[in-house]
Amino acid sequence: MSKSQTVLEQTRQEAQALQHRISASIGRAEQATWADVEAIQADVNALGARMKTLAAGQADRVQDEIKQAIARLEAAGRLAEDKAADGVKTAHSALLDSARMASDSLGAAIVEARARLARIIEPKGVGE
Repeated sequence: MSKSQTVLEQTRQEAQALQHRISASIGRAEQATWADVEAIQADVNALGARMKTLAAGQADRVQDEIKQAIARLEAAGRLAEDKAADGVKTAHSALLDSARMASDSLGAAIVEARARLARIIEPKGVGE
């Protein structure tokens, strides 16, 4: 696996870990405070910043998938603020959904990166 793919995998794992942390917090959503939502937003923003750095130098389709993941994470932060008036549980649910979609987009980026690598290393002229 290339360094780029390894970094993509690690970033996807971070997104999945974030998703699990959000899931765990939903159970205590009624008792959660706005500080919990802000802490998760900070994690989302930090992950988005790391993903922006990761996108540089990637193939176009991989970059597109990462950019979609970033957009979804940024939307989650804005949505969480809007939903705060509706309660912490709703905000957590919005973050969870966006983190899942970001994880899915990163998974698609990994698939594309692997396919691209396979095309590059595929023997030329075999079976012709």
